[in-house]
Amino acid sequence: MAPRILFLDDDPVIRVLRMVLSDAGHDPWIRDYFAPEKVDASRLARAAKGLRRSDGAVIGLASDGEFEDATAILFRRGEVNRQLLARHPNLKLIQRLGERSQGIDLEAAAERGIRVSCLPRRTLHYTAEHGILLMLALAKRLIASDRAVREGATAAVGPGEPGGVAYNWAGMDASGLHGKTLGIIGMGEVGLLTARLARAFGMTILYTKRSRATPEQEADTGARFVELGHLLGRSDFVSLNVSNIPENAGFADRSFFAAMRPSAFFINTSRGRLVDEDALYEALKAGTIAGAGLDVHAVEPRPAGDRFATLQNVVLTPHVASGAKSSLLDEFEVVIRNCHAALRGEPALHEVRVARPS
Repeated sequence: MAPRILFLDDDPVIRVLRMVLSDAGHDPWIRDYFAPEKVDASRLARAAKGLRRSDGAVIGLASDGEFEDATAILFRRGEVNRQLLARHPNLKLIQRLGERSQGIDLEAAAERGIRVSCLPRRTLHYTAEHGILLMLALAKRLIASDRAVREGATAAVGPGEPGGVAYNWAGMDASGLHGKTLGIIGMGEVGLLTARLARAFGMTILYTKRSRATPEQEADTGARFVELGHLLGRSDFVSLNVSNIPENAGFADRSFFAAMRPSAFFINTSRGRLVDEDALYEALKAGTIAGAGLDVHAVEPRPAGDRFATLQNVVLTPHVASGAKSSLLDEFEVVIRNCHAALRGEPALHEVRVARPS
């Protein structure tokens, strides 16, 4: 039986893999998606031999209509429930691009002996790391400190210590993360990863989201669920990690920044459209908040001479938190490997083990 692969969603990340399997690996859309990086899509096509449309495989997208009897279901966002599984009697693999198993009926899959793999995404780990990086850069005055050393700046200092030590000779008001409170808005995959890292730094973690995290996730991260207003008023760092959906556009507005502490820093590694940049600029200029770390921007790339570039209390990076886009190829190769393995009846990598009913 030829493989029948169903994609539940058309997220841009997973669309690349669907197009490769559909023999559209040289489509200009893929080139533009990875630009300015250059990627070798043929690398994936070679790994996917036997799973491509040109090999006889059937590749489908759920939104295109009914797709019956899939042998593998691939997705990033979506739900795999008992009703969906019933339409696919020969299903061998449920593959999620992401480590969370929420939304997958694991019991129903176990009853059928269907393998479930939830792939931890290195790129999301990188994004969480970048959020911590921005926090550290702001708290420790990294940009200003680097500039002070390069320019030979000094504050009024005493005679120094023996051995030529002159601690904080540039007079930087630096601090750190330990003992501070981090407020995470949107406890999805990146939010959870950020919380784990922040806990290792000794931070207190508050979070808010539409649906509360599981008790296991709260125990793992030490995060406490609170309402948005409480989070904004208590946090030293506020990390925006809500979903990039139309209703969240301008989520961080004037009232949002007015509710933050004057000593607090705002971090955004999600999407620029989630922030009212006029409101953020005003808050930074007026000292309503202490600073911001921004990897994403309302307009990308930011033009030369952009108003935010004139502010000394902002750290800016060029939407690079998740690392090189080409690292997606490594994730896709694991997915392809799992499809091959499941069709042969072999275990998958990152398989979620669920005890089968006795």
